[in-house]
Amino acid sequence: RIKSGKQISKNSSLYKLAPYLDDNNVLRVRGRLEESEFSSNEIHPIILPKQSKFSELLIRREHNKVCHGGVSATLSKIRSRYWIPKGRQIVKRVLRDCLICRKYSLKPAQQITAQLPKNRILENPPFTVTGIDFTGPVIIRSGKESNQKSYITLFTCAVTRALHLELTTDMTTKHFILSLRRFLARRGNCKVIISDNAKSFKATDNILREFAKILVDVDLKKFVGIHEITWQFIPPHAPWWGGFYERLMRSIKEPLRKILGRASLSFEEMTTILAEVELVLNHRPLTYTSNDLDEPLPLTPAHFLFPGQENLSYPVHFLEIFTNQPSTKENLTRRVVYQTKLLRHIWGNWKNNYLMQLRNAHNFVNSSPVRDLKKGEVVLLEGTTKSKFLWPLGVIEDVIVGRDGHIRSCIVRTSKGQLKRPIQLIYPLEII
Repeated sequence: RIKSGKQISKNSSLYKLAPYLDDNNVLRVRGRLEESEFSSNEIHPIILPKQSKFSELLIRREHNKVCHGGVSATLSKIRSRYWIPKGRQIVKRVLRDCLICRKYSLKPAQQITAQLPKNRILENPPFTVTGIDFTGPVIIRSGKESNQKSYITLFTCAVTRALHLELTTDMTTKHFILSLRRFLARRGNCKVIISDNAKSFKATDNILREFAKILVDVDLKKFVGIHEITWQFIPPHAPWWGGFYERLMRSIKEPLRKILGRASLSFEEMTTILAEVELVLNHRPLTYTSNDLDEPLPLTPAHFLFPGQENLSYPVHFLEIFTNQPSTKENLTRRVVYQTKLLRHIWGNWKNNYLMQLRNAHNFVNSSPVRDLKKGEVVLLEGTTKSKFLWPLGVIEDVIVGRDGHIRSCIVRTSKGQLKRPIQLIYPLEII
């Protein structure tokens, strides 16, 4: 219509631009800046179609020129010479497909919060299911002028949250097995052990590397097999899977720093300090501490380890059992009945108060639908550096489904081989 000299329709998206054809039959915006000092292309930009491969390629080129700037920077650069109707909307759509920008703004895969595992919510004797972690080194005085390094091994009950601490002189399989033997001799009942995966430990950390060697040692596997203990490893690089013992490690380090300061203790003195820290932490409250004097004292791990020793937490008539009585058959039978009633009372308190607190997770993701990762999908794997541009690319080879039927981790093929990673460390690029 413009070429034939007719007026453009008022319903056209170009009407307000007052378009015209220049001497080369190129469609341009007339505009109102002819008296300005701008160049002719800035005063009368070329009009391009919004649905055009050329327009898309132009947007990509100008986006690269502004160093992958945002929508406004890219659009401003384009409009210095061209005009694309609904330009901001088109630029947004094209920039969504920019791989470099997508890497920068990627978010990890999400999933509905998993249910608590059975081994944390079923009644079991203390330390039936145990998490193991360690810390160190702790400097121990071995002579008048010499010091040596020692290490602390933490054993945590997954159900009652009780803990047991052992001090070892080095991180060898022999001494670790000895600390495990002491733990089993004193606590017993252990059927399942949960710990970090040996592959999770950084090769640059000597302590972690030594513990990784212990976990794969033949002697340790033989010892565990003899005692019919199942050893479970959490996925690599997923410490939150072992959160029930990771959190307690901080509770141990903080009082030790405050107590020890710069003191130099012998092995026996440090063993005594650890035993006292263990006692204090086993008396920490698991349930709400009320201000009401009539309310019972809060439940603690010590109630499961030493039932009956905290008398004020239980009905007064239980105290009758503690009076000094001869060890006759009748009195011992009454003692057994009392212990049974007491344990029922403790487990009832555990169910009604502690377990109910775990019903709602602190960071619970609701049951709204989430996009599941798929085999063959191109992803980024979170690396050790902050820059996402240095993270490795990979392709999902397989997905691992949890007890609830939701994907919890994946096997990803990278340039360095196959890696197993939790979905929290996988960033989908949505390129298949």
